Amino acid sequence: MATGKDYGSMKNKLFSRDFTIMIAGQIISLFGNAILRFALSLYVLDQTGSATAFGIILAISMIPMVVGAPFGGILADRVSRKRIMVALDYITAAVIGVLGLLIQAGGVTVIAALMFVMVLIQAFYQPAVQASVPLLASGENLVRANGVVVQVNALANLLGPIIGGFLYGFFGLWPILAVGFGCFLASATMELFLHIPFMPRKREQGIMDMIKSDTGGAMRFLLRENPSMLKLLLLVAALNLFMSAMFTVGLPYLVKIFLGLSNQLYGFVEGAMAVGSIMGGVLAGAVVKRVRFTAASRFLFGATLCLVPLGFAVAGNGMPLMSYGVIIASVVICLCCTTLFSVIAQAFIQQITPNEMLGKVMSFVTMFCTCAYPLGQAMYGFLFGIDSLAPAVVVGMAGVASLLIAFAAGKTLKRFAENEGDGIAPEGLAEPAKLG
Repeated sequence: MATGKDYGSMKNKLFSRDFTIMIAGQIISLFGNAILRFALSLYVLDQTGSATAFGIILAISMIPMVVGAPFGGILADRVSRKRIMVALDYITAAVIGVLGLLIQAGGVTVIAALMFVMVLIQAFYQPAVQASVPLLASGENLVRANGVVVQVNALANLLGPIIGGFLYGFFGLWPILAVGFGCFLASATMELFLHIPFMPRKREQGIMDMIKSDTGGAMRFLLRENPSMLKLLLLVAALNLFMSAMFTVGLPYLVKIFLGLSNQLYGFVEGAMAVGSIMGGVLAGAVVKRVRFTAASRFLFGATLCLVPLGFAVAGNGMPLMSYGVIIASVVICLCCTTLFSVIAQAFIQQITPNEMLGKVMSFVTMFCTCAYPLGQAMYGFLFGIDSLAPAVVVGMAGVASLLIAFAAGKTLKRFAENEGDGIAPEGLAEPAKLG
């Protein structure tokens, strides 16, 4: 099976020239995106004063990620990934500039359109980035490279809203539009100097036939050639459905409503989630030297165990500050464990996937995970809204579901080893397990 290692020269060090340029571009564009989207959300709330309008706009803005991701994957496998990143960053800057001039006339409608377009562009942009990582890093460095990508995303999600809230509070929306425009323009210009190995594929079909053929090829790869990989993707989606969604919906409810604590204290919980993700990304490179990929499910067991003290912390609200401290510690460790598993799993998927299918397969990863979030959020919104159902019970249900996912992940990874032997373990992921 041909893999991404067959194309171009692989880099022996992590921060090679091209990987550094790509990450620098990611830092600039992701921070610009996080700052702008947070400020736009605040602007919608200020203009409408309606939480319902705010929620509808956020829900609608997720649609292009689900619908566009598979097409983004097809594009990433057919067109130079460098050109995709450069073009989309320039297009984003242009869209911000044009719609920014129309905000006064269109108001919230223009803001909704801008958020929709930005998410749609990200649906095409991210598969190109994910498919490029294994071409710029190899072996042990591949896991570390994915860890760096996770850290950049976590930092953007942590600091972007803080910076966006500060700028919006003091200067209003226009300076933030200027900052976003400048970030995407700078990122695109920097990526002009990026080199990503690319082998053009001759197109012998029409657009619709090509989309049908490429999608069918990716599905055959997942369903027939690597059915265990599809199960792995479904397990990651299930993790988002039952654990990640519980955090995004449950933590605000538990901290602000059940424990009756302030918005400021809840802000530290958001920060704790980002810190846990960053820790997982940092530790991934060191952990991969000691743990086989087939043993990575132990991190899911670790994450599940963190839900036990969290459940006890919300069994009663007599000591809210003590419960709050337990929640903070549990969230950091839990997010660290789940990030470790996700980074190692993504590196594995990237290495056993042929280069010509990397974009499509990684886009399916994005699509599965994105679909799971709103379903999980709706489910936990309903469960936490039942007055007769104690929050600790809901957390316990999430823990049981997560434990079952961890057991299923362990069996799936063992099946990988039984079916494929040592050949499935990428360089740097095949060291004997020494933990425990």
